[in-house]
Amino acid sequence: MFRIKTITLAMAIFFAMAVGFTGCGGQDAGEDSVEAVLPDVRWTLQTTWSQGWLLHEMAEDFAKRVNDLSSGKFIIDVQPAGAIVGGLEVLDAADSGAIDAYHSWPGYWMSKHPSAPFFASIPLHLEPLMHTTWLYNYGGKELYQEMMDEAGQNVVVMPGGVTGPEMLAHSNKPLEEMEDWKGLKYRAPGWWGEVLKELGVAVTMLPGTELYPALDRGILDATEFSTPAVNRQQGFHEVADFIAGPGLHQPTCFFELGFNKDAYNELPELYKKIIDNAAMAMTLHMWTKSNVADMEALDHFEERGIKRTYVEPEVQREMREQAWEWIDNDVKKRDNDHYSRTWASVNEFWERFSDYEQFMVPVRK
Repeated sequence: MFRIKTITLAMAIFFAMAVGFTGCGGQDAGEDSVEAVLPDVRWTLQTTWSQGWLLHEMAEDFAKRVNDLSSGKFIIDVQPAGAIVGGLEVLDAADSGAIDAYHSWPGYWMSKHPSAPFFASIPLHLEPLMHTTWLYNYGGKELYQEMMDEAGQNVVVMPGGVTGPEMLAHSNKPLEEMEDWKGLKYRAPGWWGEVLKELGVAVTMLPGTELYPALDRGILDATEFSTPAVNRQQGFHEVADFIAGPGLHQPTCFFELGFNKDAYNELPELYKKIIDNAAMAMTLHMWTKSNVADMEALDHFEERGIKRTYVEPEVQREMREQAWEWIDNDVKKRDNDHYSRTWASVNEFWERFSDYEQFMVPVRK
């Protein structure tokens, strides 16, 4: 792992400005001097995703912004899943220093801390604008880092991209009424899977690479995986006749940028600010880009003759009650202070934001 020199950026800039003001080369020379004393840093970042996926593109977009903002002095080499470690091993690799940084989905870290899904997606809960606001300006980011510290992870984490709702299912049967879910052979991870088991769904967990053949062979009746655009890349519409909405299980999908804490702490303050700004800019850019890509994917499914089904509102409300009750019981059972405080925080914010939107946002249709 790269380690930078101990000279502080503030001292370097002061020196460069002093040289410029004493007439040794004028303003242009002063600016060149500031750039010259910025340290060269090269990091390796691995993602959980395959090359070409929109999710992998998030990390590439972030790395390009860091490069541009540092005038090419801070380079982050982005590698896909499996290039160095397995896709779900990136957190451990960054923790140990085997890689400098990673891009993944915080919901994968449930085994390390029960609060992890709050920073990824919550069934029938925070929507994209809600979730973004909670993270950036309602204490979410602080709870996020606190969780990683409590889990003993030697990493600095921050929001690393967001999409709109995931596709509830690509399926070979319509999903509208509660009875449609009984006995359904459905792939679902995490909290959503646990909730559905109590509703009589035959839940299984398969990796993304196995979902296409499982649908094709009838091993699964339905699967969730990601947003319409990402699912289109996976080709699920080729082996399933229906799509189901809305994205009950993941109304938001937040992703994560993580950095080895030792490497991060050695960075000049300017580079830390560049990371913060690049991550936020990427999050906004990829959010809007993925929304457009999702609309195009839904059009593509319709053109292919894929039938849309929509879970009835009363069924959605029943599922919300079941999902929140499951999380509430799990919070009480685990008796973890951070888990309890984070659950209370997102619930408080959901109520406040819902009331705000109901009053402030005009009706659509």
